[in-house]
Amino acid sequence: MTIETAVPRPLSVCLDFSPSHGGVYRAAVDLAQAVHSPILSFSDGTGSLPPESLPVPLSLVDVRKASLWHRHISLSSKAVASAEQAAGRPKAIFCHSLFRSHNAWVRSFSKKRGIPYLALPHGSLDPWVFSRRRVARVAWMKAVGEPYLRNASAIVYATHAEQMKAESVLGFKPRSAVIPWPVDAPFTAPSEALREDARGRLGLPKDGRLLVYLGRYHSMKRPIETVQLFLRAKRDDCILIMAGFDGDLTADQLRQQFSAAIPRSLRIMGPVFGEDRRDLLMVADCFVSWSHRENFCYAAAEALAAACPVILSVGNDLSGELRNYDCGWFLSDDDPNALTNAFRQCSEAPYARLRQMGEAGRNAATDKLSRPQFAQSLQSLLTTL
Repeated sequence: MTIETAVPRPLSVCLDFSPSHGGVYRAAVDLAQAVHSPILSFSDGTGSLPPESLPVPLSLVDVRKASLWHRHISLSSKAVASAEQAAGRPKAIFCHSLFRSHNAWVRSFSKKRGIPYLALPHGSLDPWVFSRRRVARVAWMKAVGEPYLRNASAIVYATHAEQMKAESVLGFKPRSAVIPWPVDAPFTAPSEALREDARGRLGLPKDGRLLVYLGRYHSMKRPIETVQLFLRAKRDDCILIMAGFDGDLTADQLRQQFSAAIPRSLRIMGPVFGEDRRDLLMVADCFVSWSHRENFCYAAAEALAAACPVILSVGNDLSGELRNYDCGWFLSDDDPNALTNAFRQCSEAPYARLRQMGEAGRNAATDKLSRPQFAQSLQSLLTTL
């Protein structure tokens, strides 16, 4: 399908467009809706769920059988022809993610059509990323990544911390903009009656303090270590609820490893969507992410919007945007004792104090993460190109 509109629009280009890709998928949806942009996805088959129905056109280029060279360095001539036909004549391109051949195609296509493109790395330029598969990633950056980023009209980061880390890796400062991803914040914090009803719908006890981990079961996010440190620190009336997609770890593996703690201290679930996701954040007394790296963390932002305090690792770049809000515990290093102490402080804090922190978090989400502010920032950036 060719993406054509009466008035030229920006085009959003992304990798495998599937909800199972978490934050990158959410970001692609939010951006496309904010600037009324069609989406062009290079579908490699890694997503386990189909995309939701959207009010913007979606076109797919099938690269499931691509070789490693075509997947990472240069698209096949067939894929190039399909992508060019589908792309039409956009006025600009927003390109999500790095380390794939779609970056080189966007650079080439934009030069050919004389249009600007904006790069959205989604944390791919974090130093932690280059601590894994460093040789391959450095080589890719030299051959594809650096020319792509140097020729971008701007690089769009979600947080100032992401920007700072990226520039330390790049060794140069390209033109850039910091635009946090948006979330929907309720007009008022949920009442105790609403929280109690939500606990009932989720089959959770009405009493006791609930902490929530909401994210992929992946070693980068340290779910095993999170459970271990929670069990070391917890009081008897505290429960940790884990929910997310399987990654290089699975929910079943976690259940087996921590079977002795289930269900008294620990609940392990699969991914949650829609009302269940909203309810889970509504009932939570605190959200926790001890991830090595999060350039934004949609789940943490959603927790703030739901008036839920947060515990965030030093690797959570969103922390830097929240320093002026007394809305949680922002760890300054990766010392396990720091997380243990945060768990203890959270478990011992009066409920009134947690509600106060939650309200501060809701104010932060309203101030910094609203959809109108996000759309306005993107449109303002487009006018400068």
